[in-house]
Amino acid sequence: MLDTEVTARLRAAGERQMAATVEFCQRLIRQPSMPGEEGALAGLVKAELERIGYDDAWIDRGGNVIGVLRGSGGGRSLMLNTHLDHVGVGDPADWPHHPFAAAIVDGVLYGRGASDIKGALAPQVYAAAVLKEAGLLPAGDLYVTAVVQEEVGGLGARILVEEVRTDVAILGEATGNGLRRGHRGRVGLWVEFTGVAAHASAPERGANPHYALARFLAALERLPGRPDATFGGSSVAPTVLHSNNESTNVIPDGVRLFLDWRNVPAESAGEIEATVRDLLATSLTGQVTGTVRREERTTRTYTGVEERAIVESPAYELAADHPLVTGARATLGDLFGRPIDVGTWDFATDGGWFMRAGIDTIGFSPCEERYAHTIHDQLSLPMLQEGLIGYAALALALTAPRG
Repeated sequence: MLDTEVTARLRAAGERQMAATVEFCQRLIRQPSMPGEEGALAGLVKAELERIGYDDAWIDRGGNVIGVLRGSGGGRSLMLNTHLDHVGVGDPADWPHHPFAAAIVDGVLYGRGASDIKGALAPQVYAAAVLKEAGLLPAGDLYVTAVVQEEVGGLGARILVEEVRTDVAILGEATGNGLRRGHRGRVGLWVEFTGVAAHASAPERGANPHYALARFLAALERLPGRPDATFGGSSVAPTVLHSNNESTNVIPDGVRLFLDWRNVPAESAGEIEATVRDLLATSLTGQVTGTVRREERTTRTYTGVEERAIVESPAYELAADHPLVTGARATLGDLFGRPIDVGTWDFATDGGWFMRAGIDTIGFSPCEERYAHTIHDQLSLPMLQEGLIGYAALALALTAPRG
């Protein structure tokens, strides 16, 4: 918690840094940065860290941008984290405002990445500028990191934690200036059915894998999710279906189905895979066989680091009474003069990778989930200003020595 004088200084400094923060956010949005193409944006962010006066700023081997403001000493280290990449825009003509124009209309900033996640990257970078303007310094070191490849599996985050491991972290994924303390994970599986091809006029000569697929889907629909007090439970959705045959008069000898499984923290990928294998086994008859394999993807960063790995977004949960959660909630409540919503994300983030590395992680951001990945991608400027001051306040409160 911060005293009244410190809060007043942060508010005044935030107002003075707001114009620069907005202008920087516009520059971020105007620079496209699809996964694997984040290099230009990384250079832009690094240059801004240096201009503001971070004690050090660099780009690691994976292309992640890292800046550090050294603390006064004796406190815990804190990482503010976002990612550089964004999802595609589709047809720009469908957008109410061009996705890379960064237009401001009636106090709202529009453009791809405004809500995921450049609308959080800008105030995280400028948190140090607010602290400097206010004449304040966190007790512990403050790291600002922007990683690559978040939208396609989290390679950047996994590289980052090899070099930077702070005591605690705050993700900039959308929270609407509330707090988030975890999310379900994601496990992707391909289920393949192999039969015997035949002419469709003589189905008795073949072994049609579609019937096994139908039995599998019917059983999958009845499968109960793993219950969980926080997240309600796990869920699974069949999303993609492929056949190795395009001729309408031929029984295929192979079909494959993709499953998007959203798991709760107590549910491991190995358990999920075993469950699907058991379900598959009960669906097969005759000459039809089947296999289950985890989703794999090859990703390559703009710096040339290439990885072929199983795709996973780990689930995690930080307890509601964890000191990081309660401390952040008290700090923001005093700062904003209102109760602070504490919940969990509906989507997966890089937070699971940070928790696996031993970094206690929460989320705070001025971005709003309802606009992410849509043609209405946008950021409220009043919420941006609140987020800017919020990051600076959290940097002071959460780096303070325990007790």
